[in-house]
Amino acid sequence: MRMNYSTMSYHDIAKCLGFTERQIRGRINNMGLSKLRKFDKKYFKDIDSPSKAYWLGFIYADGCIMYDKLRRNYELNIDIQNEDAYILEKLNSELGGVHTVTYRRQEKCFNGYTFSSHSAILRILSKEIVEDLMALNIHPRKTYRDEFPICTDYFWDFFRGFNDGDGCLYVNSRNLMFVQLTNANKQFLEYLENEIRSRLHIKGSFYIEKDWKHRLVYFRKDDTKLLLDEIYKEPNCVKLNRKYDIYQSYYWPSQLEIAG
Repeated sequence: MRMNYSTMSYHDIAKCLGFTERQIRGRINNMGLSKLRKFDKKYFKDIDSPSKAYWLGFIYADGCIMYDKLRRNYELNIDIQNEDAYILEKLNSELGGVHTVTYRRQEKCFNGYTFSSHSAILRILSKEIVEDLMALNIHPRKTYRDEFPICTDYFWDFFRGFNDGDGCLYVNSRNLMFVQLTNANKQFLEYLENEIRSRLHIKGSFYIEKDWKHRLVYFRKDDTKLLLDEIYKEPNCVKLNRKYDIYQSYYWPSQLEIAG
């Protein structure tokens, strides 16, 4: 009840736990919990702001949605590395701040080595949020679907969100900046490349690593700067700090020294 009272109806909680709605309502009140909330369940009804476009791209990259009518399970789940938890707090705040970012530690094994994995998780239980995301072409098991969201009015915010989720910025041994985007859907990467080419007149390169893993890469010196300058043009935009810091330290190191 503590975990779900703010996002689930009393009726649904009662049905899950085998009590009456009146019993659940009384118990929650006795626990000192308030049902009052400002959850914006219509947040993704229209992508009419830079922030919404960013989150649309980020969710397409790193989000997972569940839509089960039989079990009445409608959920948006985002599970990312622990150090990026603040970005989930930003999304939670955008939606009204009624949910909680939780943390998980897992022991994993790879090539004979055991290591700990720490992640931050945001679960949004909302039929409206899920259905609106599906209307925007983000679906359950999206990895194996051809559909993908299209965002024209706030393209650079949408691109920055996707890049923060499924993109990589790195400097190679020859001191060249690379911008690399990965997705199972090559048609989506082609959509991004076409938009970027039409807006900035630069061309990306495609690589296929294996089935369901395609890459779009920008590595030409002037091209990567032009692209990153565009997505970080607004200083107060929503972004992952660690990727922005790579951009800043490579192109504008003097500004970091002044800020420090």
